[in-house]
Amino acid sequence: MRHRRNTRRKNIIVQTLTNKNFLIISSILIAIIIVLIGGLKLRSYLETKQIIEQAKKLDKETQEIFSAMDQSLIDASTPSGDLQRVYNVDLSVVGDILCQMNMINDARTDDGTYNFTHMFSNIKQYVQNSDLAIGTLETNFTIDGYSDNELYNAPIELLQAVKESGIDLVSLAHNHVLDYGIDGVKETIESTNEQGIEAVGIRKNKLIPEENSQNETNDFTGIIKEVEGIKIAFLAYTYGLNGESSFTDEEKSVVNIYSEELALKDLEYAKQNSNYIIAIMHWGDVNSSEVSDEQNQITGFLVENGIDMILGSHPSVVQPMKIVQDSTGKNVLVAYSLGNYISTLQNENSDVEIILNISIAMKSNDNKAVLQKVSYTPIYMLDNGKSSENRYELVDMKEIIREYTEGDTSRISKSTYSKLVRQLEELQKIVNGEE
Repeated sequence: MRHRRNTRRKNIIVQTLTNKNFLIISSILIAIIIVLIGGLKLRSYLETKQIIEQAKKLDKETQEIFSAMDQSLIDASTPSGDLQRVYNVDLSVVGDILCQMNMINDARTDDGTYNFTHMFSNIKQYVQNSDLAIGTLETNFTIDGYSDNELYNAPIELLQAVKESGIDLVSLAHNHVLDYGIDGVKETIESTNEQGIEAVGIRKNKLIPEENSQNETNDFTGIIKEVEGIKIAFLAYTYGLNGESSFTDEEKSVVNIYSEELALKDLEYAKQNSNYIIAIMHWGDVNSSEVSDEQNQITGFLVENGIDMILGSHPSVVQPMKIVQDSTGKNVLVAYSLGNYISTLQNENSDVEIILNISIAMKSNDNKAVLQKVSYTPIYMLDNGKSSENRYELVDMKEIIREYTEGDTSRISKSTYSKLVRQLEELQKIVNGEE
């Protein structure tokens, strides 16, 4: 009897201890969960705060860069600080216009045609508002099959979208211009003419002998456009051609392959017949943000012989912008590479580009225009994924970073945000020649 009573007492004690332990363990687990949730909320809060502060810092630095560059150019170009803006021209400049097969696949519609307009819709405002928008058309438009490998050829709908985005004038002086021979160049020029886009860098008088040069001289290879009262001469040259040794001298003579002799002839004519001279250069080392010795050598020659501005492309990444002075102290803006206006290249930083916005002005009693202001918009080729209705779209880097910091995470992921912040920081250093 006593044994049974003791056993019952032990059971009661064990059960009490078990219940007590359960309560203790449960309380501990609940406390841990509360701490974890609190920690996650705190971490989220701190991360959000850090993101916002980081974005503000980047925006401030970018604005400071723009302001510093604007002021340096204004001071350099107009020593008196009081320029009468009787004539003023706003230019927008982009880099290489490319077209890879994955872009073509993204643009293909159900009826077998193509539509590239969505790729430009977010950024065309930075191009369309200028008086003249300039780029390098590094692809061809022929009846042959589309390609982005050894030969570059794209659907005509790309050119239509490029025109709709605001581009008015393109350089055809690039290393892929003869990918489809003389006939390919003719077809490409016909396509640009149909879209109302002017082309420079090709000697039309040799390509189409019956067509007279606008300046009635076979020596001048550029074009002169009067924009808002200022006559601007556009010259365009490429460092060379892909497979250059396979072309005849006659074929190569159609393209403006750079030489000092050719450039000097063009500059002499342009100085006599224009108020401002711009050279569009296809040069430099691919995938390198560093300026090559050859680029510096060509820059020195052009600057000493009267060029007012140099706009570069070909490396597929952005390179520095500098003010270079000639022996008289004249200041020349040199943008060594603007990257690509559009492409889906997979090389490092080839998805980062800039749109350069420039103002030049001329006094009513002068015949020489000067650089008044320059700024740039950093843009990025966003890949929304293969399953997206519109896979590729160009976006304003600063704007999409700002959207994310303000809580809109629908367009980019955290990893993409972090990548964009890093790339924007690198871009600002590169543009200013800090690395």
